[in-house]
Amino acid sequence: MTTLEVIEDLEFEILIKEFDERIYYLQNQFSIELKSFGNLLRIALNTIQPETFDNLLERINRNRELEKALDNAGGYTIDFIEDNNPKEALVKIVIYLKTNLLKLKRLLELSQSDNQKKIIVIDTNDINYLQPKIRNNRIALLSFVQFRKKELKNETLLFCSFNGDKDFDFIYNLSVNNTLILYEQEYQLYQKQLQKRKQQIEDEVKSNDRFIISGIQYEPLPDILVHISQTIDDIVNRIDDFSNNVYNGYKEESDSLLDEIDEKIIYRINLSGNREVHIDSNETVFTEKGDLIKVYKLKVGDKIRIYPKVEFAENLYNVAVETEPEIFGKVEEHSKFWKDIITQLRRQYDDENLYQKLKEHGLRVLSATVDSYFRGNRKFPMFNNDLRAIIKLRFTTKAETEIDEILKPLLKSKTTYNSTMISLGRGLKQELRLFLKEGQIGEILEKRKFNAITLSKFIEDFMPLLVITEKEAYDSEEAINQIENLEL
Repeated sequence: MTTLEVIEDLEFEILIKEFDERIYYLQNQFSIELKSFGNLLRIALNTIQPETFDNLLERINRNRELEKALDNAGGYTIDFIEDNNPKEALVKIVIYLKTNLLKLKRLLELSQSDNQKKIIVIDTNDINYLQPKIRNNRIALLSFVQFRKKELKNETLLFCSFNGDKDFDFIYNLSVNNTLILYEQEYQLYQKQLQKRKQQIEDEVKSNDRFIISGIQYEPLPDILVHISQTIDDIVNRIDDFSNNVYNGYKEESDSLLDEIDEKIIYRINLSGNREVHIDSNETVFTEKGDLIKVYKLKVGDKIRIYPKVEFAENLYNVAVETEPEIFGKVEEHSKFWKDIITQLRRQYDDENLYQKLKEHGLRVLSATVDSYFRGNRKFPMFNNDLRAIIKLRFTTKAETEIDEILKPLLKSKTTYNSTMISLGRGLKQELRLFLKEGQIGEILEKRKFNAITLSKFIEDFMPLLVITEKEAYDSEEAINQIENLEL
């Protein structure tokens, strides 16, 4: 049985409505769609930690998707839209959630309400934060991946978010009692799925065959009125379209949605041994004790091990192909398509002229990165704008709508590739964490032919324990020439 714990908060509902109205204004007046804003809002709804809200605020303030979209729509600036700025509305939402911690408070109330055995299925990044706050020793905290491997008995499950079709099917098929802690908008999403399920059942019971057999005419139940934030509905529909690996990665760490956003906050970190690295603020590294920690939480003086993504990249891609061969067949097809195009363009223009032409069509990266495209070192260009620039230069006579149609499957494959590799990377990090803390070899590492001796040597060579001596943040516009270090 599923119980819904709905957080009713009028002020929060007003903030969501204001945000939606401003998003609609931009769509209606300028045909602007802000993909990253939906991702950021979805993460905010999943968040329970004040520190994570702070990171979201920094990302929103640095995000330039709105400014670029207004400029592309006709040279408009933020001032032109006056009181219709959705970024300001999004900031208000995040500040309100950080100040009130609505979901965390309700979660703690339910965890202490009785002595019944409960399992809280929570974002893996929240486990260490939440553990000291749980005073009931009959409460277990599990990540999504850990939970899927657990044999359920008579525990009650607590979930802290809801996302469309896949979540509904998962919860609907559970054999034990569960409770969903939801904001009003997530509750409306649940009601929408309930309506869809009701419609499926009614379509079956209203059939002529059933009427002939039973002789009973079915009288349909009235629909429940549902009010859903269009922004939240849009991002949830995208989550429903994720492949299984990517969806599981999102359920394990909801802020993986940040990986879809071009704008990044990069940290330059100086380490002992005269080593300097540039890392996305949302990346995780290993602490001295073997736990994973987000880069934005690191301080000077911390001892860390950095995940060696370059050394594992080929291994992870092989795992991805083995797991979803049909999907990655399309990925390979679309990767070859844009590479063939840029090879054709290179025959048409000399390197300097080609780079200039691509810049005129919106290319963001430096010429050295374009050279890496020619060498075939990447499955897809670094930024979506780079892929658009390549396609536009190749098909100069086509209208923007035709360019969009060509790009659509390519961008989908690019997202699938990046998200799947990142998701598998997160899984591998969890296995490295398990080895660092408990000396156990996980499934992926075992498939890659590691044993305790070879993995210890690998960690010693490629993941030495180093001390942070300096840390500085900057955004991706300042770091285009450093981003090579950030990608799988």
